[in-house]
Amino acid sequence: MSKKSIIILIVIFLVVIVGVFQIFGKSKTPRYETVKVERGNLAQTVDATGKIDSAQNLSLHFEAMGRVSKIYVKEGEEVKTGQWLANLSLTELNSAVAQAEATLNQKLAGATDEQIAVAQKQVDSAQITLDQANKTLQDTMELSQKSLDAKYSYAQSALDDAYIKIYNADSVVTTIQQTYFISNSQESLRIKDEEKYNIEEPMNLAKTYINAAKSSNKQEDVDSAISQMVATLNKVLNSLTVIRDICTKSAYEAIITSADKTSLDNQKAYISTAQTTVSSLQDDIGILKTQNNSNINQAEAAVATAEAALEVQKANYNSLTAEPREVDLAFSRAALDQAIANRNKAIIKAPIDGVVTKIYKKEGESISTAETMVEMLSPHYEIEVDVPETDVVKISNDDEAEITLDALGNDVKFSGKVIMIDLASTEIQDVVYYKVKVTLDDNNDERVKPGMTANILIKTDFRSDILYLPSRGVLTRDGTKYVRVLENGELAEKEVVLGMKGDDGNVEILSGAQEGDEVVLKTLD
Repeated sequence: MSKKSIIILIVIFLVVIVGVFQIFGKSKTPRYETVKVERGNLAQTVDATGKIDSAQNLSLHFEAMGRVSKIYVKEGEEVKTGQWLANLSLTELNSAVAQAEATLNQKLAGATDEQIAVAQKQVDSAQITLDQANKTLQDTMELSQKSLDAKYSYAQSALDDAYIKIYNADSVVTTIQQTYFISNSQESLRIKDEEKYNIEEPMNLAKTYINAAKSSNKQEDVDSAISQMVATLNKVLNSLTVIRDICTKSAYEAIITSADKTSLDNQKAYISTAQTTVSSLQDDIGILKTQNNSNINQAEAAVATAEAALEVQKANYNSLTAEPREVDLAFSRAALDQAIANRNKAIIKAPIDGVVTKIYKKEGESISTAETMVEMLSPHYEIEVDVPETDVVKISNDDEAEITLDALGNDVKFSGKVIMIDLASTEIQDVVYYKVKVTLDDNNDERVKPGMTANILIKTDFRSDILYLPSRGVLTRDGTKYVRVLENGELAEKEVVLGMKGDDGNVEILSGAQEGDEVVLKTLD
């Protein structure tokens, strides 16, 4: 092989290597199946199939129990579709509707200048209350400190006075001991020990505590000095009692002068008085601390209450001045719809043209949802269908329906509406169903015959100009709904609030996503 051929083979080999690297060496960018959030109309329907029957008798029920308030028709009277036949008491139900409507209108219109002004005054008032509470707390703390300082200042004087009384008592005992008890008798030794260990040494120790308290000027040191002084006074008083008892013995009765005995009795009285004073002072300080803490705690609680009240008023003011959120408006609209629906349950209107054949209750009588209120005779056609429990909750009386007949094909459409939802359930192959009756509005079409198979599409709800996307694009974690959105090629999660579930698996987006957001349905690789 020539040198030129070898060079050509090497070049081809390198080109192949580079191509393989270009194809397999690069990392693949993840691919996703996505859908965009769209704006448009969303319909919610329920479809069912049944047979056309000739509607001879209709039994009309209230959907709520209560007391019959008003009956507007008589037996034998001809009525038109939608004519009001009877109702239960509507006072509370009308109030609920009015309240829900007022709430919605208020959110749409926003707060009035008067409401904002009142809210601002409430904020100002709450702030004044908080300032007053803080001032009261500050005054309470200062007063508590002053009263406690005064008590501790008095304590210093009381301790000094008690010490002087102990010192004087020690001097009297020392004089008596050196005058009458200088021998080695048992009484002399006892008095000497009493003076040294139960008067002099405790006195000196108490003095040490008093000096420490004066030096530091700390309340805890004063407390310690008071406690020590109470113990010292107890010892000194007990010691004086022992010494006085020795002086009354027969061996010393005639030796010790009356003046010395009187002096000893006086010292006992002085020490007893000091003991009472210092013990009471100790108790007073404890009580004062407890009272001060209670007063301060009450003042602090008042501040906390005032702070919470101020936050409530601020929140109320902010809610009045803030722009209404769409989610709040949706909630208010739903509340109004629910209030109207509850009121309608207490009203019976003629679902079709016909004749009232029987009225079962009189005004003022109670009635349940299971009892028939009015019976009507009608020549009109109606269709009874079985609707599964998952769909029947979407249906309400007077919902419009689109009807097609197998015999006439899907191009021929009739209109109708729901006139009855049976409260009793039936099971068909372990599935719970409820019977729903739908009228056929066009009863003059000669092509329509009883027994024909009818396909019914009940229009349960409709929303226009709303955001929606397929429900399979919505994920749930810990009870929170969210979607995964592609933003500049990167995945981001957005929490969303959902509204109505429509047909074709679509769901309304109340908040959290924007029109045009590219929502990930699944990862392809």
